[in-house]
Amino acid sequence: MIPKIAIPSYKRADRLVGRDYFKSALYVVPESQADEYIAQVGKRRVVAIPDRVDGNMARKRNWILKNMGRPLVMIDDDVVCLRTAEGMKDNGKLNQARDLTSEEATEVIAHGFNLANEWGIVFWGLNINPDGRIYHQYRPFSLNQIVLGPFQAHLVHGFLYDPKMGTKEDYDFSIQVLNDERKLLRLNKYSYVCDHGDNPGGIVSYRTMDLEVQYCRAIERKWGRDIIRYPMKPKRISQLLNGRVNIPIGDV
Repeated sequence: MIPKIAIPSYKRADRLVGRDYFKSALYVVPESQADEYIAQVGKRRVVAIPDRVDGNMARKRNWILKNMGRPLVMIDDDVVCLRTAEGMKDNGKLNQARDLTSEEATEVIAHGFNLANEWGIVFWGLNINPDGRIYHQYRPFSLNQIVLGPFQAHLVHGFLYDPKMGTKEDYDFSIQVLNDERKLLRLNKYSYVCDHGDNPGGIVSYRTMDLEVQYCRAIERKWGRDIIRYPMKPKRISQLLNGRVNIPIGDV
């Protein structure tokens, strides 16, 4: 079965950086913005959902899980491409990383689903850091490391995202799966390249320091600071974007 690719998007119709790379991807957008997206990618590639379901990434992801079938990949709308940590330059000189072609990315996605299915794994993803210099060639995959929102792949399962976690819904989802299933698959050899920067729209349109602190404390209360923690007295919002996660499950 060919997996579907869903790209949740919000107020970014004029900046869809991956539309020609993820060629079969469907953009999931609020009804009130559907025409703007249709003008950019065509009606066949736009899935419009009620505005009341939008506005919270967890609710939007849950709608996708409930309505778009499996296997399914959710990719953020600011992901430009996928990358491999083992690449060679044309002159034969070792390179730390190489961006995959669109066709290669499709093969990686199919391979990930096949591998997860063979191992009885219901949720998988890619390395969260695209810097090839931190990749260990002897560890091309792991089973106890989180995967995050920019690329999350789902097989059949009953998990849902927790709306109370706000912008930490992806961290929470990985911890949910690891807590119940005791494993998920992360392909460390591959990662995603995001065009974050000052990209307007998406969660950037409502992300504030106060909200980030609120969501950080919420996920800490849910799982405990031994599992996930953020700085207690952050000075910048950037300090709250990535949590320190410790999953007490043995890896391979």
